[in-house]
Amino acid sequence: MTKSKENPEKSRELISEEGMRDLLTKQLEIVGSGGAFVWAIFFLCVTPNILNGFHVSSYTLLGHLPDDQWCGISDLQSTNWTLAQQREIAGRGLDSGGCTVWDWNYQHLSQMSYEAALNYTNHQSEIAKPAEVSCKLKGQYEYSDPETTFVSDWDLTCERSIQRTSAQVSISLGKFCGSFSFGILADKFGRKTSFTLGAAFFIVGSFFCSFSPWYSLFLAGRFALGAASSGLFYPAFTIIVENVCLKHRSWMSIAFAASYPVGMIILAVTGFHIQPWRHLQLALTIPSLLLILNCYLMHESPRWLITNQRYDRVYKILFRQPSHYEIKPAIAASAPIVTDKKSLEPEGNVSLKDKLKNGPLKSVVGLYANPSVRKLIFTSYFMFCVTSLSYYVTALNAANLSVSRYLYIIGTGLVDIPSYVVPVIMLRYTGRRLTTMFLFLWTGVSLLLVLAVPAGSTTWIVAFAMLGRFGISATYSVVTLYTAELYPTQIRNSALGTCSTFAHVGSISAPYVVDVLGALGWYIPTTICGCCVLVAGLLTLTLPETGTGKLSDKVEETPDPKPADTLAT
Repeated sequence: MTKSKENPEKSRELISEEGMRDLLTKQLEIVGSGGAFVWAIFFLCVTPNILNGFHVSSYTLLGHLPDDQWCGISDLQSTNWTLAQQREIAGRGLDSGGCTVWDWNYQHLSQMSYEAALNYTNHQSEIAKPAEVSCKLKGQYEYSDPETTFVSDWDLTCERSIQRTSAQVSISLGKFCGSFSFGILADKFGRKTSFTLGAAFFIVGSFFCSFSPWYSLFLAGRFALGAASSGLFYPAFTIIVENVCLKHRSWMSIAFAASYPVGMIILAVTGFHIQPWRHLQLALTIPSLLLILNCYLMHESPRWLITNQRYDRVYKILFRQPSHYEIKPAIAASAPIVTDKKSLEPEGNVSLKDKLKNGPLKSVVGLYANPSVRKLIFTSYFMFCVTSLSYYVTALNAANLSVSRYLYIIGTGLVDIPSYVVPVIMLRYTGRRLTTMFLFLWTGVSLLLVLAVPAGSTTWIVAFAMLGRFGISATYSVVTLYTAELYPTQIRNSALGTCSTFAHVGSISAPYVVDVLGALGWYIPTTICGCCVLVAGLLTLTLPETGTGKLSDKVEETPDPKPADTLAT
């Protein structure tokens, strides 16, 4: 008895590694078909994605341009003039939005009454018009409701207005860096480890944004939020795909994607009731503390544990008890068996070029050396870039369309939810290529129809913009699936990875299209997206259909996309 207690390992039943894998895989299929295990995975993985939805359009509420802005002249503050009178003297006839003022001697004018100062400036203007100078030389920027936007905290207007856009660009750059770094971490150290690190980034970044006294620290917090969104999204989605049976996997994947716009709707409702931007940011930060509970309750992905031979841990997760099995030690082979004739051949004559070509650069060569694949990859790059650009432009474009920020975000979220369901039905009946082409054309026509609507018809403008939003959100999910099926197994991950890079180019460009080009004309962002999306739709016709055939495994098996043939099918 004493001996067995001291050596409990001896009472464990021996089992081969292959037998253990089979046992655990079968048990995973059983628990993954329903019950508490599946529902726990669903809620622990889906709820964090709602937090990601907070920051898709938060820039629209946190960093909007003030409704009114003017230049407060320091020398006129001590006068008994009304604010309207001060603005009249300083900026009469100027259309700079308070960025510039007339170069008067305001200290001299402050000694006069308003009527005397008005007569004096009128008389001097008839003799010689004064120079137009920056507001910063005479005073400081003043805003209506300054507490509702971070623009007023750091004067991100006029000559510094481009820095305001950096707040959204920081999110996109964070997503760009997080998408591949957290993916590598998830494969190397586990899904839960990557998720936990993403949660830590999310919480820290949120508090940086809420309390930062410096704009640089605020941008660092936004970057952390962008990186964390990838750290929360990809590992959580992978856990669902790896461990839930096919029956539940489809609707859970849709629900997972739909949780994103749910976060956008919550953002708009919260922003409507909490106007000060720091208070709103804090209100969006507090729910992130629940991620600590998620990390505590979440298990590591059983399938990842099986793949990495951590059998005792996965056994405890699936059977809810410690394992009573012990893996038999592998029997060493008496002599090495050569199964590959190439292993007998000397490698002395292999050139550096061939080593690179068949080693680190093998995937790159596969993407660009083969003419058929090269045509596919450049078309895919354009599709991903345009899709991402249009997705974020339609999310951030409320100010250019002169519509309520809150209603626009709610409308965007409500439109996004059905956009994840409709493609599932279309793909079943029309295939990948026609579905992608139709959704691209739908989006392009909807966005270009904005041009046909008079500038004052806000309702119709927003209606067409929402139709375009519906189309591009639906396109996003279809393009990812279509692209994964276009490429052979040898280079599929490389193709998706490089396409994702071009998608981030689109998302990084979107804030500049909205803020910079939108300032030149409210219709320019939607027009650019509409034209690009139509071109992408036409390019789709040059791609092969992938929904009816077997996926290729080797680069040599990739079909040559010929427009004439594809149009005839």
